[in-house]
Amino acid sequence: MWRQRRAAVGALLGAPLALGSGLTWRTAAAQATATDGAAQWRLERDADGLYLSARVPLRLPPPLADALQRGVPLHFVWHVEVWRPRWYWTDRLLGQASRTVRVVFQPLTGRWRLSVHDGSAVNDGQATLHRALDTLEEALALARSVQRWRVASAVGLRGDERVSVEYRIDTGRLPRPLQWLPGHGAADDLPAWRIVLRVPSADTPAQMSIEPGERDP
Repeated sequence: MWRQRRAAVGALLGAPLALGSGLTWRTAAAQATATDGAAQWRLERDADGLYLSARVPLRLPPPLADALQRGVPLHFVWHVEVWRPRWYWTDRLLGQASRTVRVVFQPLTGRWRLSVHDGSAVNDGQATLHRALDTLEEALALARSVQRWRVASAVGLRGDERVSVEYRIDTGRLPRPLQWLPGHGAADDLPAWRIVLRVPSADTPAQMSIEPGERDP
């Protein structure tokens, strides 16, 4: 079964996976397309709502980076949930928001197309933003960050709520051979970013909650 999966991945990417060359998966990953640096998270509150700004490091395993170069689209998902603690019961979900960033290479133009979709559905005709970019690095820089994204209304917030933020690759949209990556097991095991931020107090609406966040192993 493993050999069949490996052969399928190699056929899709148009090149064999490096197994006998002395190049292990983890060292190969270090050579993949990457954007390093510390993760940054900021939550702002004003009279209209809660706004999230964030930027995370992004490292693509070699098969995904190669698949991108061959025209396979990748979908990067931001998901936010606002929770209110309750001592007498489980925490209450006040609201949630999702944003999907689609990155795909267009061979005819030699450029990268980035589309931003608010919500879980991805329909290219309903994207809120389209960008044509010259390099993959430019596309990934936008895919791994959000700026003042309104994630919830501020009406009724008490100040003790928590905002859960998740960033991940939507592996369910990958071709089936890429949903199983050597060295990672299922593609769902790829690293994702998650953090819980405190909602700023209404007394200081310009207050920012800045925390380093963490990367799931």
